[in-house]
Amino acid sequence: MLLYTKELVAPRANFSQGLQRFKAQRLRQKYEKMLYKAFAHSTIHGIQNAFEERHIYARYFWLIVVLLGMLGMLGMFSVLKQQHTEQQLVSVVETTQFPVYNIEFPAVAICPFNHVNWLRASTAQHRFMPRNADSYVRESFHQLLVRMEQLNFGKFQTLGGLSKRNMTALANVSLVKLASYLAYRCDELFVPDSCFFDETRYECCQLFVSERTEKGICLVFNSLISEESSKKKLVNEFYPYKLSTAGEGSGLKFMLRLNDTFLRAGTQVPFSMNLMIKESNEWSNTMNYHLYANTENFVSVDPLVIQTSKNTDIMDPVKRRCYFENERHPDYPYKNLPYSRSNCIFSCLQASVQFYCNCSMPLYLPVIDDTRECSVLDFPCLHHHTDVFGYVKTLDQDTHIKDSRRGQLCSCPDSCNVQLYQTYLNVRHLNYFNTTNTTIPKRIKAEIYYSQRVLMKIETKLKYSFVDLVAGFGGILGLYMGASTLSFIELGYIVSQLLSLLKDAYVKLTSK
Repeated sequence: MLLYTKELVAPRANFSQGLQRFKAQRLRQKYEKMLYKAFAHSTIHGIQNAFEERHIYARYFWLIVVLLGMLGMLGMFSVLKQQHTEQQLVSVVETTQFPVYNIEFPAVAICPFNHVNWLRASTAQHRFMPRNADSYVRESFHQLLVRMEQLNFGKFQTLGGLSKRNMTALANVSLVKLASYLAYRCDELFVPDSCFFDETRYECCQLFVSERTEKGICLVFNSLISEESSKKKLVNEFYPYKLSTAGEGSGLKFMLRLNDTFLRAGTQVPFSMNLMIKESNEWSNTMNYHLYANTENFVSVDPLVIQTSKNTDIMDPVKRRCYFENERHPDYPYKNLPYSRSNCIFSCLQASVQFYCNCSMPLYLPVIDDTRECSVLDFPCLHHHTDVFGYVKTLDQDTHIKDSRRGQLCSCPDSCNVQLYQTYLNVRHLNYFNTTNTTIPKRIKAEIYYSQRVLMKIETKLKYSFVDLVAGFGGILGLYMGASTLSFIELGYIVSQLLSLLKDAYVKLTSK
């Protein structure tokens, strides 16, 4: 038997350490095999060459190409993302053949030059004047009616004489109620059976309702401002009315008459009318036509529709520079009156009256809640600031135009959805074959109609919407990477497999 000393015995191998290296090598090979199998048939261009090339330099070359393509894709995407973040708007002509039956026929307002029916002047004295009024109070009331004949908002120059009188006895007289009582009724102005719309005869008082405007009490067709016209909307689903035809005889026709007994003896106010064409939700319109006695007036209307796409809702209205009807401008106090630029201007003027005179003028402008109605005692203030109320300034106007008038600056952005009416007036004499006959009663005939059955529609929308962002990203991704949505699914699948293998390796290592 041979005995070996300890020094002659070979050291025992460390099997545990050798087995660990073997397992690690197998795990790495498993990862490489899985990645090679996955990327060898990848839809991303260049990845296949990076794994299939035999030479290491060729693989590095294709890896660099893929990385450069990825950097180019990220750079172009950042530019695209910046354009989308800027939220630029662009206006395009959507169509020039938009049918007129898709829009509402404009609201038509008839506003007499003379706002006072003097047949009711005597009864107005008993109704509105205090009892036991002396001759001075009666004369003051008479002068008030004379001034109200031509009184419109912003035209308060005629109140200068009244501002010098003692009007304390008439301080409780409501100007709105007084003007409504003295205003012309529908049956007093229109010739019976003279109203037509869409080639159909109507009772004129079924079409026209009394409504307050910047010009005072007017008779308005197809409006939604007054309470009576709002009730029409509830009972008639086709109100406000629309029209599908065009040309003379197809729109709104009516005839007005003059009764000399309605006028004050010696009055200088002629029998004339202001014709106002506006949107149905618009309080008033500063653009008016003057209709004179014994004339036949043809008004052709060319509508223009400007709409803002709903994809601009994500923008701030200040940046968008327009407001939708359901949006609230900070300086717009009305909840029941939809926002529009003209309505905002009239609310600004009402706020101006409240600021300077501590009262409001509901006779001419939309009512602001919890404000006092201006009375005859406020006439001196209204007369003193008439240059403010009667003139609306625009932003930066004073820097370009020298104007001595103070005016009122109103910050009112445009409406996002607008129907503009370009109108053209053609006038000829009524009964022009016998104009010398003075026994013929004075008449005013008018007709408002569309000039054509189609109109232009302009749409304002985001230049780069989210859909454009996705489409642009897809083009950049295909150009620089040759990838698609399926490529991202492949990458997600590969990452999930790697995570699964790492999880299994972690479990095996921690279980020992």
